[in-house]
Amino acid sequence: MRAFLPLLLAAALFGADTPKAAEKPVAKAAAHKPLAEQPLRMAKDIEAFEKQDKANPPPQHALLLSGASSLRLWKNISEEMKPYPTINRGFGGSYTTEVLGYMDRITLPYHPRLVVFHCGGNDINAGDPPAAPIQRIREYVARLRKDNPDAAVVFMATTRAPSRKAKWSELDQFNHDLAAYAKQEKNTWFVDINPALNQASGEGKEGHYLKDNLHPSELGYKEITKVLRPAVDEAWKATEAAFKGK
Repeated sequence: MRAFLPLLLAAALFGADTPKAAEKPVAKAAAHKPLAEQPLRMAKDIEAFEKQDKANPPPQHALLLSGASSLRLWKNISEEMKPYPTINRGFGGSYTTEVLGYMDRITLPYHPRLVVFHCGGNDINAGDPPAAPIQRIREYVARLRKDNPDAAVVFMATTRAPSRKAKWSELDQFNHDLAAYAKQEKNTWFVDINPALNQASGEGKEGHYLKDNLHPSELGYKEITKVLRPAVDEAWKATEAAFKGK
């Protein structure tokens, strides 16, 4: 029996240091890569706009819609914004990195009198903090006004869409910061479209979103127009003297 004791002790010690077969190393969560470090994704969309512009050149000094898919899907916005000439350049599920990255091709060539801008929510949903798209929006406006100093900008708030409830607090911060920025700039407006789409509790109003609970429905767009149009009218009037005769 004594002869077996050293062997038993060695086996016990060896077993204590050996990981159990069922145990697996815990995988580390992948670190978020900031959007500014990611490539632009929408080349085909931009090429399509350029072909469209070449075949049918849009008017200069128009009302330009610049941003993401909630603008792209607003099919009758030209009717809603009459009599203003309107160019819709909402594309994909774009980030502010892309709206900024492509503006030399689908913003600046039009020399817009008024830009209705709606982008930033996709950035936050992808993991960027609110400060990141706000900084890119500042750069967008600076570049816009370098050659178009009298251009007006109307910012549409990002929506607290039901499908993005987990991000509501960050979306609220983004809207707060965007509204504050708009107050600092000349000829710049901020329009909170959330009351048009959402109940006081924050939940979406019935029938105001598509089935994806992200994009507005036809009814939702009608309600957005009611709160957006007064700011558009005011911005257009504010730029009348600067663009007279252009």
